[in-house]
Amino acid sequence: MQRYVFLSVLIGLAVTLQVPSRAEGASSTNVLVDDFVPQPVQGEELWDYNRLGGARGEIGSESGNVDWGQGFVRATITEGTDTWLGVWTSLNHPNAENIPLDFSAIFPSQIVADYQGRVTGVRVRVLDGQGTFKLEVKPWDGTPPWSESRALTGGQQDLPFNLPDLGEIQNLNWLVLGGSGDFVEVDRVELIVEVPALPTRERAFLWSYGMLLSDWDSVSDLTRDWSKYPAGNRDNVSASGMQAAAAVMAWHLGIISESDATEIVTRTADALMDLPRCHGLWPHLVQNGQIHPDSEWSSLDTIIAIVALLEAQEALGLDTADVEQVLTDIDWAGLILPDGSISHGYNHDCTQRLGLGWEDFGTESWLANFGYAAATGQVAEMDNTPPTANGSGFIDEEAWLLVPPPQLDRWGIEWQAYRQQAASNQLAYYEDDPCYGQLGLFGLSAAEVPDPASVDPSDTYQAFGVGGESAPNDGTALLGHAVIVPHYAALIASLRPDEASAFCNWIEGEQLFTPLNNAESLMFVDEPTCEEVAWNALKGSWNLSLQTLGWGRLLAGNDNPLYAALLANDMLRRGYTTMTGAVAVGGIAQLPEVEIEDSQLEGPGSSGADYSFAARVAAAVTAGTIALGAAGCFARRRWGN
Repeated sequence: MQRYVFLSVLIGLAVTLQVPSRAEGASSTNVLVDDFVPQPVQGEELWDYNRLGGARGEIGSESGNVDWGQGFVRATITEGTDTWLGVWTSLNHPNAENIPLDFSAIFPSQIVADYQGRVTGVRVRVLDGQGTFKLEVKPWDGTPPWSESRALTGGQQDLPFNLPDLGEIQNLNWLVLGGSGDFVEVDRVELIVEVPALPTRERAFLWSYGMLLSDWDSVSDLTRDWSKYPAGNRDNVSASGMQAAAAVMAWHLGIISESDATEIVTRTADALMDLPRCHGLWPHLVQNGQIHPDSEWSSLDTIIAIVALLEAQEALGLDTADVEQVLTDIDWAGLILPDGSISHGYNHDCTQRLGLGWEDFGTESWLANFGYAAATGQVAEMDNTPPTANGSGFIDEEAWLLVPPPQLDRWGIEWQAYRQQAASNQLAYYEDDPCYGQLGLFGLSAAEVPDPASVDPSDTYQAFGVGGESAPNDGTALLGHAVIVPHYAALIASLRPDEASAFCNWIEGEQLFTPLNNAESLMFVDEPTCEEVAWNALKGSWNLSLQTLGWGRLLAGNDNPLYAALLANDMLRRGYTTMTGAVAVGGIAQLPEVEIEDSQLEGPGSSGADYSFAARVAAAVTAGTIALGAAGCFARRRWGN
């Protein structure tokens, strides 16, 4: 036990000695507020959301009409003189919540100043109009808005607006002013933002993390399932745990402070601990602190939340006892199905155990067993033979965002070889596609479809995959076009960093992924011309957590704070040694070899200083602050050639 106390000290000192990189210079990029392309889902009259995940609507409509087209909005004054009408837009979550976007610091306030961005302008593309066009930027506190007007001359006009230094902004409004017959037709509204000039991989982490952190609700202290949902309406339990893990990764990379990471983790833990439980399980989704009407009590979501939260607490030196007790208190015996697998959980009313089990090959079943092993030292039945059900990408990598991937586990699964093959299968899937092949685009994983209006609402969420036990689901059968899911590139960034970075550069270039825009999924709809892209701008917290921790894993390399925290925690370490078939030698659990990808190896930075974990441990030893023997508690790593 004493050795692991030393190990905890070692982790803290290694992180403390980290010297994170800082951004040098700034670059300008465009953020899409709205292009008015998404249409109402079937059964609805309006689509109330913009491309930021905020809301939108009409203002001044008593003097005329606002017509929402497909790819444009037309505001027409039909009566009166010296009047106006147009469109209002909230820039950060539903308007009723009054959560502003700080134009002087566009990322959540926890992100340090060196990594912040600011809004410097607005650009509006007008297709046609007459009268006067007015842009308003309204602060959240009711103070007078900044505004500027331009004459509408007929035909297309690109209207740039340079902004002064502004603070917290609630609404961006655009209007047509004049009399009967005056109108404006707008097809695109953008913010011009200045952000730190960072390498692709660091940008990808920062922007993904900023959107994930924006989904953290400081009232409920849980994480919204989607950014467009009001706070407390639909919170995601597993994403809340991943939010805590992401905070530790962001602190480790110098993006937020230790105190802010501690606050996020502590408040998330308190909120999760206050939730009701059924046979020890938390719900998958929560509404105002109770199980959501559409939710079950979920074994896997509970396990993910607990493991992520424990790692975050361990990394920050916080007390883990209460969360460990939640894992212990799960009615594990009641979860085991007749076939020996772990049940998915219980129905909404907590009256019936679910008949489906975590038995299919893949990291979801592996994680479910990991939680069971951590709590009890036992494992359940699961298939140990590839492939997965349908080759959905997240099932190949999900566990390894939190757990070091072993070379070989207790079932004899060769995970490193499997991961490489799975990544190769994904990269090869679209090689001959007329659009994706030439652009080097790839990735099939579970996501919402690119165009929700085109399908029945029950088909909106799809487990896209390259094929496994069942046939591929690439979207063609449902949508008529093949789909790409961008978070998969982040999931294999540590395996294929060049391909992932090239992918990220492409979606940035298409303005589908920006400091404030996310692409849940996309598809070309004009094959083989390959110019028109349909895309879903959803900021879903679960997929954002996969995206954030995927890029974070690449940046952390062999100095992953979540892996180190797992090995420092007695309960999680027991689960890991059980799952990996470790044996006891002289009373000490011997951890298996953990192979680190070539892309994860760290060496000296450009300054000549070596910021790898090993180097910082050596520095701590030299300073005489730790015992060298503590390093022996870490998993032995086999370095790639």
